[in-house]
Amino acid sequence: QRLRPNRSDPQHDQQLLRNLQAINEHTLRALGPLPPGGLPVEAKRKPQLPRPVAPPVTPPLPPSDEDTTMQWKSVAAVAALATGSTLAACGANSTTPHVDPPAADVSSAPVSAQMPPIEVVPPAIEATEAKPTSPTDENSPEPARGAAIPVAQLRRQVMALLGSFEKLEDLEHDNVERSMQIELTKRLTMEDGYQYFGATTEGWGYRVGVSRLGRMDEPSTILIDLDEGVEPWTDQQPTYCTLAFEPLAKELVAMGYERDISIYRRAGKPSWGFGRDSKVNNAGFGISIYIYELETTDGTKQTCIKGFRIGGGVSNG
Repeated sequence: QRLRPNRSDPQHDQQLLRNLQAINEHTLRALGPLPPGGLPVEAKRKPQLPRPVAPPVTPPLPPSDEDTTMQWKSVAAVAALATGSTLAACGANSTTPHVDPPAADVSSAPVSAQMPPIEVVPPAIEATEAKPTSPTDENSPEPARGAAIPVAQLRRQVMALLGSFEKLEDLEHDNVERSMQIELTKRLTMEDGYQYFGATTEGWGYRVGVSRLGRMDEPSTILIDLDEGVEPWTDQQPTYCTLAFEPLAKELVAMGYERDISIYRRAGKPSWGFGRDSKVNNAGFGISIYIYELETTDGTKQTCIKGFRIGGGVSNG
């Protein structure tokens, strides 16, 4: 039995992957890559605060009238000395030597439990110290784009790639580079991912990505995204056609691909599936072509291509 394309919801999965890729690339350009081993994590801990001074166990005897009068005088003297010291410190010149005031006798003053001051680190300093510093913190440049080529040349490159699949190794990035005559660059945000950004002389861009979306021992998945000029999550309508779908579909059938009997549609996002088994290897390949309709000036509708999703696996047939 021939391997069939994934029917879980391919176009929705592609949209999520494109959004996630855009977020990751924006974050990478803004903050730079993570340091080796990830960001440092500081364990939570409670501050060791000093204990308050314990009050005396034996309460003092009730003071006499004379003792009470003397205590109030001592407290007033301490307050006056403290106020005088503060005013002197504020008005003193930096060149005037400081003279400590004479110690006051406060042996008879009431004893109050006071906690020593706690030094508080400003949050701004803490945030600065916790932020990792690296030469890669500077904003990374925009991804380099290849030279603009005509749409007809891009179509020939895509068809050359779709006709090259004979073994599962043909899904890897080296065959994509060889078939499409492009040079992929390594993606820093993925362990095994490559991509290429290109432009057409007609004014729209495209992206070719090769990455392992499953386990590392599974074949790579190839994604070719064509920019139809519509922002994600908007109700915009395309105004131009990237690649015409029907002529390309007929060429795929002539290559030996079998076209699904019906279109796959979910949440208004349609796609056509194509599949082919290898003649020399126990491998099968599936292609999902995402499409959209463009209303022409004469009132008819033209089916155009938004992207390709290409995968493969061991064939059961």
